[in-house]
Amino acid sequence: MIRRQRSRVVSTFSVYCSILCASGLCAVAACTTDGQPQSTVENPTAIRQADDQGRKLPFKTLFPNRWSKNNNGTSYEPCTALTNDDLASVGVDPSSAEDVALADHQTARGCLWRYVGNNMGRISQATGNRPSFEENIRDRGWYKISYNLTVGDRLVLVNSRDRFTCMTTVKSAHSPVHTTVIQTSHPPETSKLCARAISFTKLTIPEMPLPIP
Repeated sequence: MIRRQRSRVVSTFSVYCSILCASGLCAVAACTTDGQPQSTVENPTAIRQADDQGRKLPFKTLFPNRWSKNNNGTSYEPCTALTNDDLASVGVDPSSAEDVALADHQTARGCLWRYVGNNMGRISQATGNRPSFEENIRDRGWYKISYNLTVGDRLVLVNSRDRFTCMTTVKSAHSPVHTTVIQTSHPPETSKLCARAISFTKLTIPEMPLPIP
């Protein structure tokens, strides 16, 4: 069991970190931990499995500190925000949900899904306390495409580093929430990748606590 879990961890880590690195977030938002990271926990009894509203995660986490001081800036939980029907409405396979947490105390808290169809890529949504939303606003000069939207009176940052990815960032309570789309096989125009990220963001924003100055 532990060996299979470690294999899943390595595989998912490779996919998810490639997504976040393509968006420039691998070092600060997804693949970092405080303390001693662990890939598995041998005694999962009583480990938290639900968000603040009692909605269960679509998988069983083995990390007692999946929710931690590194990602407690918002109570928003990307993995439980949408129903299966909601996910399907934007072309996402609900059964493909995977935790982005690959170590205890990880900064990023959220989910990774596959799009329905061959070679359609993946989408992730995650929150973490570092870097802050305000730091994200200031650090955008290196993106090839960068612009702002307003969705439900909230500022949404849209950024793309290359033709394979597009990411949105919005503030919830004290922390940013990043939605990243990646398609490396036969990628469409970047504008279409961004449209997917924006659609997912629009669907989830009503579930996010309002930003706190």
